[in-house]
Amino acid sequence: MSRNVIRKKLLLYFLITSVLVNLICLYTYNNTRLLIHQLNQIFFNDIALTNLENSVSDVETSIKSYLTTSHSEDLSAYLNKSNKLRKQSQGLNANLTNTQSELMLVDIKGMITTYLEYTDSAESGKRGRDIASYSQSFNNASRIYGYITHYIDKLKIHEFQQNNANYLEIDRWLGLLQAFNIAVILLAMAINIVLIIWFSYSLTDPILRLSKAAGEIADGNYDIQEVPVNSHDEVHSLALAFNRMAESIRKQLIEIRQKAEIESRLQEQEMQNLKMATMLSDAQLKTLQAQINPHFMFNTLNAGMQLAMFEGAERTQAFMERLSESLRYNLGNIDKPATLSLEITHIDNYIYLLKERYGDRIAYFKSVEEGLPDVVMPRMILQPIVENAFMHGIAGMETNGVITLSARRAAGAVRVEIADNGIGIDAETLERLLSGEPADSRGAGEPAHAGHSIGLRNVVGRLVLYYGAEGSAQVVSIQSGAGEGTRVTLNLPLRGSEDTLCIS
Repeated sequence: MSRNVIRKKLLLYFLITSVLVNLICLYTYNNTRLLIHQLNQIFFNDIALTNLENSVSDVETSIKSYLTTSHSEDLSAYLNKSNKLRKQSQGLNANLTNTQSELMLVDIKGMITTYLEYTDSAESGKRGRDIASYSQSFNNASRIYGYITHYIDKLKIHEFQQNNANYLEIDRWLGLLQAFNIAVILLAMAINIVLIIWFSYSLTDPILRLSKAAGEIADGNYDIQEVPVNSHDEVHSLALAFNRMAESIRKQLIEIRQKAEIESRLQEQEMQNLKMATMLSDAQLKTLQAQINPHFMFNTLNAGMQLAMFEGAERTQAFMERLSESLRYNLGNIDKPATLSLEITHIDNYIYLLKERYGDRIAYFKSVEEGLPDVVMPRMILQPIVENAFMHGIAGMETNGVITLSARRAAGAVRVEIADNGIGIDAETLERLLSGEPADSRGAGEPAHAGHSIGLRNVVGRLVLYYGAEGSAQVVSIQSGAGEGTRVTLNLPLRGSEDTLCIS
């Protein structure tokens, strides 16, 4: 049996009706377009001739005013009008109906040329104060002006008569075309009605039988007769598939009843497993609750600070206070954003603790611009940089280790720089650090501090994700070299700033 029979029927039906309607529309459109073109040509020719007549009249008025008053404004008006008429006459190319009209248009153009020669002569005579000369030229120009207006009116009347006859003929054909269109439309409507009734009945009748059988199955009656369909299209295939489905359902009902008892036993076993999983989760929760509570640690440190204060150990008290603040910040939610001021305060505490341990081996200098915006940034960004500066930069130095931190406003951002005078980073390690290469990918023989770049790499990755930067160069840059120290520069965009990020 052929496939897609219903689709072919639908396509053939819509193709026939569409072609018929489109042919009617194209035929009507073409004839209407021709009629509109001819009507437009009538109006265009009439407008062009009227404009030409008005221009001749303007020249006549302006030359007459100049000859009468001798004012410079009248002379300027005449020169503008005459130039306009000359260009208008040269550019006039009307599509006239016959040869006689075209000859009349040629005569009009010739008379306009002669007319402008006489008016120019009258204008020259006026300026030369030759009364006899400009009077004669003006009289000749006025006489030709009358001929021009007469010929233009005659040409307009002649064109109107010719176009009127053409319009009546087109109107007659348009009436016949409308009658033909109405007849074709009525015929197409009748054919469509017959096709719709036949097609809808042949398609919906077997579908209704299938729907009735499906309703009985939905009501629980699986002992139904096969649905007969005599068509040779997709509905016949659908009926065969439905009959096979109904038989399959009857067979599967028996299997379902047999499996019901097995599933019941499996559900009981699953309940036992769920109870065991719940008990395991409770045990894990109790194990987690048994771990050290950070709040217990903070309370213990506070108790130690109070004890140091009572004993007069102010340095110990300050050390424990800074340690408590540092631990509290470190144990905060890493996914929650912080502010630059909180990050810098945390660095102050961290440096204080380092200096208490290592004494004068570390010198720390901080420079923060006054009035600096408190920009929002990811949490725990500055400490890994300072920690790397100490551990892998100046930790091996006995004295004169320096760490500097500066923050200042840049173009649309806040620029934070952390620098040290330590051993620096070689070019290969620095390139791998900024390229995002995994930390354990370094080869044998590379310096040990290359493996500790995971902290900086984590900082770079978090900044790129947080600010939606296209690359690390938009938010961080690192200048370093072996034995030259290291400078890490962060560009933190201001919220709402539309300035482009720039990296030094």
